Amino acid sequence: MTSKIQVGQNIRALRCKRRVSQEDLAETMGVTVQAISKWETGKANPDLLLLPKLAEYFGVTIDSLFLVNEADNLLPEASARLLEQNSNWWAGIAEADMTTTALPHYGFFTPTEDTLCLLGDMRGKTVLELACGGGESLIWLEQKGAKELWGLDISAAQIKRAEGLFQKQEKKAKLFVSPMELDPGLPHSHFDLVFSIYGLGWTTDLDKTIIHIAEYLKTGGRLVFAWDNPLMQCIDSQNGQHVLSRPYVQEWDVVVDEAFYRHNWKLSTYLNCLANHGFLIEQVVEESAYDEKEADVFQEGRFYSAARAKLLNPSFIVKARKL
Repeated sequence: MTSKIQVGQNIRALRCKRRVSQEDLAETMGVTVQAISKWETGKANPDLLLLPKLAEYFGVTIDSLFLVNEADNLLPEASARLLEQNSNWWAGIAEADMTTTALPHYGFFTPTEDTLCLLGDMRGKTVLELACGGGESLIWLEQKGAKELWGLDISAAQIKRAEGLFQKQEKKAKLFVSPMELDPGLPHSHFDLVFSIYGLGWTTDLDKTIIHIAEYLKTGGRLVFAWDNPLMQCIDSQNGQHVLSRPYVQEWDVVVDEAFYRHNWKLSTYLNCLANHGFLIEQVVEESAYDEKEADVFQEGRFYSAARAKLLNPSFIVKARKL
């Protein structure tokens, strides 16, 4: 059922659906947090000149800012809280402390795209990156000839970094602040490639995310993503040994210092989810690349190390095609 409401109420509904804080929205719109609060409580309305920017930000039409669909599906409250927690964690990381994993790299101690050649000829292709971070992978693909660049990230701070990079490089991209579990208004059956470099594993709902990816891709389009080998969370490096400290067969939630959350799915869970939602698995890469001299040096408590990579590939990469 669709009904007319105040624009402020709709802004709040859209903001909550996207799991965007008032602070993030205020920063993007160039207004104060108090202004956002006044809009959402009906004490004031946004300036008319801001409506196109608001519509673009939420991926809706200007007209729909004045309408709300009461049947619109929102995330479960538990998932929404976790995503907000993760978004706040990303926002709190200083740029100098960020470790960027971006194409042509797929992960720590992993062969690069120059070696693996998973993406093929990118000339003229339309691409979407989930968890795009600062936009480095999209810039790399543009240099390889991709014609349309789209990116999505849960963190407004990361999207702001990406916007700065594209402005500096004088490139264009369509960027969205949104969790990957929700469709922020991306075109369906539009993309030749959807990819995620160390991002897809952050999802709180793997089924929803894969369903959306299938909607975004053209028939025959490809999904390529890289993530931690699930066994990595089960191994400790201590007392000069690599020890299996948790059972791999039990999937479990990873919560670090109550700061961020993710689920540790088995590799088979990823592959079966893809198969269940109309994907053909074309390639699974489980390879390590490291310096042999470094691999002889044991690093106490180190999560990523050449010594670990010699025993266990730190990352896996999946290439799948939409049927």
